Amino acid sequence: MKREVVITPLAFCEIENLFEFLILKWNHQVKTKFSNKLHGIINLIAENPEMFPVSNKSRNIRRCVISNQCMLFYKFNDKHIVILSLFDTRQDPNKINKIK
Repeated sequence: MKREVVITPLAFCEIENLFEFLILKWNHQVKTKFSNKLHGIINLIAENPEMFPVSNKSRNIRRCVISNQCMLFYKFNDKHIVILSLFDTRQDPNKINKIK
């Protein structure tokens, strides 16, 4: 059963910032390629949320490595997948503790 995907305001902002960065640093093609990869992973999570490992942060938060520079954190219940954060691994690692 596919669950409804909910993106938190924090995650939405992080996604938008990453898209802007990709366009400025590289081009629209790179942004589109990453966007397609992100959507594919979110669809996989929606169909099988236990596919990715539990994070070290919390037992009810899971993490998915999208690229060497990016991880997706999410939690789920019977009806929803909640995207908590799209974390840039080049950031201060202590920021990961703010994900709830």
